[in-house]
Amino acid sequence: MAIIGNDRHDCMYNVCTTFRIIYISKSTIFRGNYVSLQPKFFLMAKFFLRTQKEAGEGTLYITIQRRTPKVSLRFVSTGITVDVQTWNRANRSISAWNKFAATDEGIRLSQRMAVVTQTVDELFDSGRIGGNEDKGVIEEALRELAHAEAYKANEEVQRIRKEEETRRHHRIVGFYDYFVEGISQGTVRLADGRRYSDGTVTQWKNFGRLLREYCPESATFEDIDRRFAEGFMTYLEGKGFMALTVNKNLAHFKALCNMAAEEGVNVNAVSLRVWKRKAVKNDEKRAEIYLTDEELNALYDMRLQGRQEQVRDVFFIGCLTGQRFSDYSTLTVTNFRKADNGMDIIGLTQKKTGTYVELPVWDMRLKEIAERWNYHFPKIEKTELNKTIKAILKDLSATVPSLQERYATMLSVQEKNLESRYAAEHNGEQLYERDSLGNVTKAKWELVSSHTARRSSITNLYKSGVLDTREMMSISGHKDSKVFDEYIKVSVSEQAQRVGEKLRKAKVMPLKKAE
Repeated sequence: MAIIGNDRHDCMYNVCTTFRIIYISKSTIFRGNYVSLQPKFFLMAKFFLRTQKEAGEGTLYITIQRRTPKVSLRFVSTGITVDVQTWNRANRSISAWNKFAATDEGIRLSQRMAVVTQTVDELFDSGRIGGNEDKGVIEEALRELAHAEAYKANEEVQRIRKEEETRRHHRIVGFYDYFVEGISQGTVRLADGRRYSDGTVTQWKNFGRLLREYCPESATFEDIDRRFAEGFMTYLEGKGFMALTVNKNLAHFKALCNMAAEEGVNVNAVSLRVWKRKAVKNDEKRAEIYLTDEELNALYDMRLQGRQEQVRDVFFIGCLTGQRFSDYSTLTVTNFRKADNGMDIIGLTQKKTGTYVELPVWDMRLKEIAERWNYHFPKIEKTELNKTIKAILKDLSATVPSLQERYATMLSVQEKNLESRYAAEHNGEQLYERDSLGNVTKAKWELVSSHTARRSSITNLYKSGVLDTREMMSISGHKDSKVFDEYIKVSVSEQAQRVGEKLRKAKVMPLKKAE
């Protein structure tokens, strides 16, 4: 192997079959780090740049001179690309080149230059070069060499990337990134082949922000044990999250461990067993209310215009179908049909679960709303509906006092932060009203959201006593009765009155008084 200087120092190098380095200047021979051996012949070649650029990349060229056969060629491209500034610094002196040649980059470049000179040597040895007219033969050989080196380099890059990707997948954050990218793009799907819903993807992204804050970038699934899981729970509680939110994020972490195990990335069996949900007390939840039939009647009868009318009608569809917002806000004419007995039926595949449900139009107000909009229902975003329905019900509370009743509830993290800022600006004054026990209270209309529609529908169906649990679950699409029961928000007092009314209608006689 031999190294050539630049024009500034007029440094030439000899290439010999033994690939030892000899530097030759006008008056002095500089030996490099290798022992020089007398070569069988010398191919005089000089590597140089033709660019005037002082930065960026440039292609190396060589000048080839040979006595037998007589060849004198200039500006033969080697196909080797170098950084202009690095090349110029390395060629300021022999010592500068020696220093550069000892680096990884210098070693790689020296090896490539040696291969170029060896290739030219072999062309002469095989008799394929007879004179300057064969310059094209040299250029073609060097082009093929450059292509082969580029292909090999690309293979090496791909190999390194694959190894790094494998290492990343075995890290918790790395596998999370792979998973979320997959469910976002549809390359990772549910067991039945369906894509993850937009709402589910958003939940996973929200979990990811917390994961990154808690979990070191280098942590692997092998690092997960009970202490790790309990630490994550403590971290969530420290951020002020309510118990239900803590449990949702614990469930996400457990699901991530399970999916990594399914793909062979997670072999730590302990990581699948340590995610214990926090017990949730009633006073640790946000108040979950429903709108009674009387309140819904008043809402339907309100004279509204414009966007408020549209929001009210979309919300009311949810109250009369028992579906989630993602389903009741996207109904179209194709969801409506006539059953064999002439009854109006709504059929839909629920976006969250993929469950297909059919439900009768049991309230003619739903048909009135559909006909009012000619089955082309208004398109409302969830955030707009949540804000607007509160404003509508606040106005309605002036004539419907039950909407002004206050309920003890928990504040979200955002609300806690808002109250902290408010207190700092108002001498410690609290932003939200509290009861005698110090619990935050809100008016009923303030607690209504898009999901209140589904809760109201299920609770009012339950109160009617017409359908049994199985029949109501066929409408709501629930598979688990325990989850379904969470939607029934009848108070203790309401339940007692309901039981009493059933007993009265059944004419149950009181027990005989003891004598």
